[in-house]
Amino acid sequence: MAFFKNRTVQQLFIFTLCQNILWWLAGSTASTGTPLGTDVKIYLLIYGLLLAAGIFLLLKRHFQSHIGPILVVAAATMGILAAPSDHLVQAFALLLCVFLVLACIPQLGLQSIYGLIVFSVLAGYGVPVLLFFLRNHYLAVQFLTPLVPLMASYLTFFEPYYLTSERDWRWTLVTPIIFCLSLFTLGLFWQMLLIIAVVVAHWWLQPRLSSRYRLVFSGLCQLLVGILILR
Repeated sequence: MAFFKNRTVQQLFIFTLCQNILWWLAGSTASTGTPLGTDVKIYLLIYGLLLAAGIFLLLKRHFQSHIGPILVVAAATMGILAAPSDHLVQAFALLLCVFLVLACIPQLGLQSIYGLIVFSVLAGYGVPVLLFFLRNHYLAVQFLTPLVPLMASYLTFFEPYYLTSERDWRWTLVTPIIFCLSLFTLGLFWQMLLIIAVVVAHWWLQPRLSSRYRLVFSGLCQLLVGILILR
């Protein structure tokens, strides 16, 4: 009980749940193809849980966590088991895992704007693309398009964990603006106002919160935005 009362553990569960709801919701926007087998769903579910937990610990500890990389490697194993005969799917499942492990090596310079961009692309497309491809064995533009703002949301909500140095506050507006512009790939819809309001609130509140609550707050805001995007 003491373990589950730990605030970091509680936040890890919340963040992991938020990420997986977001990924599975995005991966289910197109209900075509063959339903996934129960064993594949279990492997993918464990893959997503371990991966999200690893991401939380790595970002929370500024890529100095010892447990985070272990969880990511375990997630990679689940990704391989989800498609034992499909090497393309296996390779795609490994991409984000390999990147996260490499990001822990400061000499590679992945804790930077370049690392943020790669992370955003892989995290925004990773699990949803796996879910769609395993069902359909192809990728469709109409499925990938809604994932553009989802990918851009990672730029906005997780920028502070890759760009940690002090900057002029105006530079912190760049990723929120990119995200807002990405919304137009979906056309005009009334939820855009709510999405922009959430992003502005996050931009203003996140640096003012206690550091122990910032990451889980970002995860919750991203989930809300994701639900509105994938309405």
